[in-house]
Amino acid sequence: MILRRIRANAGLLPAFAFLSLTLTAVCAEETVPADALARERGTRVIRIVGEAQDYARNCQGCHGHKGVSVPEVPALKDRVGYFVHTDEGRRYIVQVPGVATNVLDDKRLAALLNWVLRTYSAKQLPADFRPYTAQEVGELRKRPLKQTIPVRESVVQGLLAAGVVNDPALIAYRAFAKVP
Repeated sequence: MILRRIRANAGLLPAFAFLSLTLTAVCAEETVPADALARERGTRVIRIVGEAQDYARNCQGCHGHKGVSVPEVPALKDRVGYFVHTDEGRRYIVQVPGVATNVLDDKRLAALLNWVLRTYSAKQLPADFRPYTAQEVGELRKRPLKQTIPVRESVVQGLLAAGVVNDPALIAYRAFAKVP
């Protein structure tokens, strides 16, 4: 994140202004005024665009600006990349209700998923990672999951059996995890 402070004593951004900040890899160089308090303090934030903006509008409210939020919401940071090691996990990512029923078209949703994977969990991706395509996303999202937790548990068991992870806590759904 880049935060430009016009005055040295600019202070902290309120939470709603902070939500507009995200990673700079996809941010435009132009800065824009934030909310009234940030303007009063002389704080300016980088405008976000593309997939970062789609994440901020569609995912960040639950998953947090850094890919981690409250225990009831699965963390993306350092975890979500493991899921694309298996076909079942790859399907799961697209078929969870918040993804499958998202308003973004298939092309933008595929781009967003690829951005999330590379931004929050690049080290966990398989060496032969295959980015999602619009066609794949379009087909998978036609069948959103009705019960996410049992499917996630099955995916986790598959990742353990495949040797992708050796500790289910690495990818557990924290609030409801059944860690042996």
